[in-house]
Amino acid sequence: MSDLHFLRPEWLLAIPAWLALVAWARWSARGESAWDRVCDPGLAPHVMDGGAPSRSRTFQLLAALAGIVSIVALAGPVWRELPQPVFRGQAALVIALDVSRSMNAEDIAPSRLARARLKVRDILDQRVDGQTALVAYAGDAFTVTPLTDDARTIAALLPSLEPDMMPSPGSRPDRALERGLALLRQAGTPRGRVLLVTDAAAGPRVDAAVERLAGAGYTLSVIGVGTPGGAPIPDGDGFVRDDAGDVVVTALDEPALRALAARGGGTYARYRVDDADIEQILPPSGSAGEAVTAALETDRWREDGPWLLLVLVVAVLPLFRRGSLD
Repeated sequence: MSDLHFLRPEWLLAIPAWLALVAWARWSARGESAWDRVCDPGLAPHVMDGGAPSRSRTFQLLAALAGIVSIVALAGPVWRELPQPVFRGQAALVIALDVSRSMNAEDIAPSRLARARLKVRDILDQRVDGQTALVAYAGDAFTVTPLTDDARTIAALLPSLEPDMMPSPGSRPDRALERGLALLRQAGTPRGRVLLVTDAAAGPRVDAAVERLAGAGYTLSVIGVGTPGGAPIPDGDGFVRDDAGDVVVTALDEPALRALAARGGGTYARYRVDDADIEQILPPSGSAGEAVTAALETDRWREDGPWLLLVLVVAVLPLFRRGSLD
């Protein structure tokens, strides 16, 4: 009984009002009754039942008890909790989209970034369950949306993601992975994954970020966007050139991306026009690998107020005795 509480405690405020009403009724009964006003005073003692005041007091006490029991039942007394597991259909997914200048390369038309945005939209369309977040990165990483069930909001923001809007040039996938790890931890999801959509990611800082992600129990998968042959990076009316004046050709670093996904415990897939890459990266909705039972319980209690109706029935039974209402 240490867990005894009420689901609707505001009903308890009616108890003082009910007791005041009963007290007022008892006080009013002390005056003349309706029979006193119509009977001759000389005959009243001989025709009136002298036991009426006692019965009236019994009625008032039983009425007070019945009212209190009814109010307590309406307040919803509970003391037994019922466990109710909360199920999530899929583990959380953080999509880290590369928005650096190399994604403007046109080895896949119209550009790597345009195709990457379309692929992210396809992923959102297929995720009918589970939460998704979007991180955009270039020289730094930024949260576009935190983990949410609102895929339409994420899809609406995709067209605005361009290299020119990023405040820091360059490409720092390690910062995107750190941002994804922070979002997963902040949401408290027991399982989840980061999906990196990029054309290149390598270096000791990236390796360290993958180790931290895996150490926290999350996985990393990668979709490589581009071609191994590569293409120059558009820059105004020309192309990006290096310090020697030569045109820079950026190629899809597929071996590094494949190794990165392996270290992250996930899967690598090269971008495809169809959904074969998505099927390779993400398990089907509702599969055993993605189903998660959260370590949560809803506040569900067994309400025992209806049992008080038995007490109420016992309390009001004497009121049905002949003469009890006199």
